[in-house]
Amino acid sequence: MTRRRRSLSFLCVLAVVGAALVGVRAAATEALGDLFRVGVSARALGMGGAFTALAEDEAGVLYNPAKLAGHRGLGLSSLYASQFGGVTQGSVIVAGPYVGGGIVFLDSGLIDDGEDGFRYASRAALFGVGVPVGPAAMGVGWRFLSVATPFTGSGWALDAAVALDIEFLHVGLVYEAVVSAPMAYEGGAREEWDSGLRFGVATSLSPAEGVVWTASFDGTGLLGPAPGIAAGVEAWVGGVGARVGYDGAGMTFGLSARFVGLEVDWAYAARDDLGDSHRITLALRF
Repeated sequence: MTRRRRSLSFLCVLAVVGAALVGVRAAATEALGDLFRVGVSARALGMGGAFTALAEDEAGVLYNPAKLAGHRGLGLSSLYASQFGGVTQGSVIVAGPYVGGGIVFLDSGLIDDGEDGFRYASRAALFGVGVPVGPAAMGVGWRFLSVATPFTGSGWALDAAVALDIEFLHVGLVYEAVVSAPMAYEGGAREEWDSGLRFGVATSLSPAEGVVWTASFDGTGLLGPAPGIAAGVEAWVGGVGARVGYDGAGMTFGLSARFVGLEVDWAYAARDDLGDSHRITLALRF
């Protein structure tokens, strides 16, 4: 494919991303599994969470386990996040060729409700497998969620994933909670997982050696009650990266630095109502 056609394709996707950034705002709702929607990657947050088609690193365990089929070497990433003025979140993810797993936790700290206050704490486990199928890849991801306070409960969901990478074009599709066990809480209450499709498309262009531009777009909850969008653009020059995105609720920003076997990612999300959110991811790759 000629450089001109590649450039035109990149600009088309970039135009879609730009329109999404300035013209669309998705409705935000609280639902079971929101811990996973917060994510495990500062790089992904910096791109607004539009990572379904791009997740070639350890974050593929969550964003698209089919991408594990193309994972090379062994990677370990850890995330620390200060979310929205007090909530803390962390994760540790390990991934190698075809397989990956990790743990995630979230703690709100004490929330003042005008009476005694309350605290929300949850933790989760992730496991994913991806295998190549011709030019594409297929994968399965398992998510286990446990809530510790103010009430206890647990449940799990199984996701099916597909990925396709053709030169500079990347496509990803994840069917979330295709099979699941409802969250079972103390006292007998049960809550079903939200199922739905998450679709991503991204394109990358390298106009010069060591320079890579990427535009990415995600459609989320496509079969559910609250569909949304996410979009982002990213630029790498050598070992330095910068990105901007829109996650359906506001703008996000990020910076990265890559060294031999080490990557440091930082992301920031601004929220007028909830406060600011910062994330830092450290990744070691062998």
